[in-house]
Amino acid sequence: MDFESPDNMKDYPDSDGGDKMTKKELLMGKRKDKKDKKDKERGYAALEGESSADESSSRSPSKSKKTKPFKFSTKSKDKREKSSDKEIVEKKKDKEKKTDKKVDKDKKSEKKERKVKHLEEGDLSEKLPIFGAKLDVAIERSRCHDGVDIPLPVRVCIDHVQANGLYFEGVYKVTGTKSKVLQLRKMFNCREEIDCTEYDIPTVTSLLKLYLRDLPEPVLTSDLLIRFEEAGAILNVTTREKHLKILIESLPTSNKLLLSYLLLHFDNVISNEKANKVNLQTLITSLSPILHLSNRLFTALLYHCQSLFPNTQITRYIPPLKPNAQLPIDPDLIEEELKKQESLLAQIHAEIQEGFIARHREELMWEVQRIITQLKRTYKNVMQKDKEHEKSKGFNEIVKNGEITQENEQSEGERNVEEQDLSSDNQDNVDSAVVDVVQEKAKEESGVENQIELLQIKNKLLLELKNKLQRCIDEEKGEIGLLKQKLTENNDYSMISYNGSGNLEELMDLLSKENQILQIKKINLVRRIMEQQEICVDLKAKLCISNV
Repeated sequence: MDFESPDNMKDYPDSDGGDKMTKKELLMGKRKDKKDKKDKERGYAALEGESSADESSSRSPSKSKKTKPFKFSTKSKDKREKSSDKEIVEKKKDKEKKTDKKVDKDKKSEKKERKVKHLEEGDLSEKLPIFGAKLDVAIERSRCHDGVDIPLPVRVCIDHVQANGLYFEGVYKVTGTKSKVLQLRKMFNCREEIDCTEYDIPTVTSLLKLYLRDLPEPVLTSDLLIRFEEAGAILNVTTREKHLKILIESLPTSNKLLLSYLLLHFDNVISNEKANKVNLQTLITSLSPILHLSNRLFTALLYHCQSLFPNTQITRYIPPLKPNAQLPIDPDLIEEELKKQESLLAQIHAEIQEGFIARHREELMWEVQRIITQLKRTYKNVMQKDKEHEKSKGFNEIVKNGEITQENEQSEGERNVEEQDLSSDNQDNVDSAVVDVVQEKAKEESGVENQIELLQIKNKLLLELKNKLQRCIDEEKGEIGLLKQKLTENNDYSMISYNGSGNLEELMDLLSKENQILQIKKINLVRRIMEQQEICVDLKAKLCISNV
């Protein structure tokens, strides 16, 4: 057999090329076998034809679809689907309810936050201030709870200066630091607890000046200030004092009390002039513009302050007890403390009604209510103990009186004998005493008769003077009527000279000021004339009695 023929070469390729082809075919066959095995194991359907190597490598087992067996639908499946739909609806409703509850809670929390913000933003120093408010309003907002109706800043400053500043050199002349004064004002407006001992005297005095300067109306009121100035211009001391008393009585109670405290305090400052080197003139120059008073009126008020306010005394203010303080045991002290705590509680309630309250004031309200209940309980216990003690005391006294009556019966006989001896001596003394009493009564009756005669004469003279003055007034009224008639008939305004230079309003202001000055002078002259006439009447009455 010839192996080198071309036919044989076609059937059996050469060794070099034939080996390479056989390896590739073997590799491809092995890969196909492996793939068929995997497909059978995983349950994939047999595919027609042979797949290429690229397709087999591009496919992944995760993306291949599983064959599902076909099943008929049953009633149980429908029921399950319906139940699942109901559950889904119920779950949706529950979720909606929960969301609604959350929304309600969020709204409530927002309201609470708004309230808290309102309380924080509604600062008491801006909404309900003490400095710059009217005097009555300031007393309501910063009340002294011991019954003295003076604003708390004024009372605290006066107490501190009375205790520590009367001997301070340059009181009410030296000014304090502005930052500290403004800080104290803010603390008072915020109703905070203040200890003035932590601050020096100039800051406290400048705080008092600031309060008096910020008052919208002067202490003597704008209506009565002109009349006070007229009374302060009177030269006679007794008449000036009388007029000042009348005007002070016509002031409101709060203004009158504040004026009394200020004047008595300033009088104490002047009395210690040697130590503090502050005399009357320096005090007046530093305080008269703050009080809107002239120097003459201020000197007159300080000169007569002791006689104008004889019943007022500067007492140190003791604030209500703090929550952690020890409560008193004495019933009188308990009553005083109850009044203070109730006044403080009423003040806080008034702040709540206004719509503005700070958190620390709200907390203080609950503490004050707790203290009031404790004080009432202690007061009841103390009163019960006192009643029991009085009952036991009364029983002991009854027992003692029973023993004393027996001793008194024995000593009565001895006393009767001694009284008989003394009765004869006492009769003589009684007769002499009766004679003296009769003589004194006769003297008093004679003095009363003389006073009656003097008053009758004075009455006659005053009536005559009244008639004279009435005649003069009638004559002057007649002259005024005639002048008015002449003016209306002739329209004679030649007496008024106006060249046109300047404004008419300025001229009217000048004329009104001149009229006011002339009116004050007229009032002073009339008062002097009346004083002299009263003196003349007294002298005439005395002369008439002496001649009789």
